[in-house]
Amino acid sequence: MSKPRPSRRESSELSQRFGERVRLLRKEKGWSLEELAERAGMHVTYLSSVERGHRNPTLNVVATISSALGVSLSTLLKGLQENK
Repeated sequence: MSKPRPSRRESSELSQRFGERVRLLRKEKGWSLEELAERAGMHVTYLSSVERGHRNPTLNVVATISSALGVSLSTLLKGLQENK
């Protein structure tokens, strides 16, 4: 049997936690949002909306952010579901 799909609220909370994780890792590097956007090849307003949890990025975008931050996907996603 498959697991039930997360509700919109749960998806929104996950996006929020992901954005907070991106922001934390970016700030640990001492980077501005503009610097991360340049390194990731993304528009700063898009990354800002990701950090605020207003976007639900695709796996490809998550991988690009991970690479730009110089961390593995597992490091980027670490602990996101633990915060339920």
